[in-house]
Amino acid sequence: MTPGDIAIEGGWVWSGPGQHHSDGLVHIRAGTVVYAGPRGEGRVPPGTPRLDAAGCTVLPGLIDAHVHLTTNSDHHHVVASDVFRGQVSKPAKLLHGLRNAHRALAAGFTTLRVMGHRGAGETELRDFVDDGLAVGPRLVVAPWWITMTNGHGDLFYPPYTPREQWDTADGIEECRKLVRLHARAGADFIKVMASGGMSKGERPSWPNYSIAELATIVETAHELDLRVAAHALSAEGIRRSLAAGVDSIEHGSYLDEEMATEMAERGTFLVPTMSFNDWCQREGTLRGLTAQGVADLSEAHDRTLKSFALAREAGVNVAMGTDSSGTLCPFGAHARELELYVQHGMSAEEAITTATTNAASLLDRPDLGSLRTGAVGDVVVVEGDVLTDIGRLAQPSNIRHVVRAGRELSGYLRAVSEALDLQEAEHPTRAEDS
Repeated sequence: MTPGDIAIEGGWVWSGPGQHHSDGLVHIRAGTVVYAGPRGEGRVPPGTPRLDAAGCTVLPGLIDAHVHLTTNSDHHHVVASDVFRGQVSKPAKLLHGLRNAHRALAAGFTTLRVMGHRGAGETELRDFVDDGLAVGPRLVVAPWWITMTNGHGDLFYPPYTPREQWDTADGIEECRKLVRLHARAGADFIKVMASGGMSKGERPSWPNYSIAELATIVETAHELDLRVAAHALSAEGIRRSLAAGVDSIEHGSYLDEEMATEMAERGTFLVPTMSFNDWCQREGTLRGLTAQGVADLSEAHDRTLKSFALAREAGVNVAMGTDSSGTLCPFGAHARELELYVQHGMSAEEAITTATTNAASLLDRPDLGSLRTGAVGDVVVVEGDVLTDIGRLAQPSNIRHVVRAGRELSGYLRAVSEALDLQEAEHPTRAEDS
């Protein structure tokens, strides 16, 4: 997007942990924050567009660190996720992804860390947005995952789906080559499947990959300045991932006290993705799951809550991620994750930090996630006091303004929402193939 100039005046400005201004000013010039502080101390050049934020909370643009972008966006036509993955064309998946991206942006999430689908065009969409050729959130993309034969990523697709070369990698040298191929395909980070999941024919208790294979993936990625995110539910999958030196544990359902301590000592991030199981437990049969599928996810849901508590007690860095995925965990409802963090022990400020400065640290992007001088000019203006009521972020009507690189986009996003019916995200009307 073309950077812009804007001044956001009044309101309660949260520029970072412990940095609050009750009558604040945020001045963005050429897409970058040049001032954030008390309104009376800032100077804004004449002619600069201004937004009145009186009665609002002014936050940095929020970051969701775990989404599956190119998934079903049609909430009136719910399709089981394995059917969608196996039967929808790659160009159609990309168009669904653009709708999902607009939903996220309208909710104040200006950066998404995307767990990509091979050949679905997410790196191209990222580049279009970066080059100003499309409007959307900033995308940080793993163009594909690395998985072993009979691993979670392999079994994630139905048996009838044709397999291509490098859909799986087995052994040290194949793993090394696949990291390099991902880098050549434009990866911003590497995602590896280090444990089983909930797909048909597998169990979340299974580890995937040996420590040697995982260590090769991490070593090769780090040599290319790429961080590694490990899908790891099982205790053994987490243990092997930590031994290999991954940068983040995604989900971490069976984390124990010893591993939580090790994560804190290593500085390994946890991305809890509590929203996914929460949506599935509450509305799963409306969202394409069978009753048995909901029941199967119940233990993982309970374990995730326990792991979250252990991680907080140990001082693990938590970065917010929802696992947003089609209708199962809808785009636009990302703030539900923050509500869950508060319900399970965090203060509202701690929760917001997971979606701002913590998530920016995970992405190795110190220019994101704050409103300090030199930061990227991404801002969300929310009606009311979010630090008193985190639930205000989850209500679309409370999102008064979304600013992306100094450009106010709320008018554009409202027009898109009206044209494409994007606000009908939360309650699908019928489920098929469930």
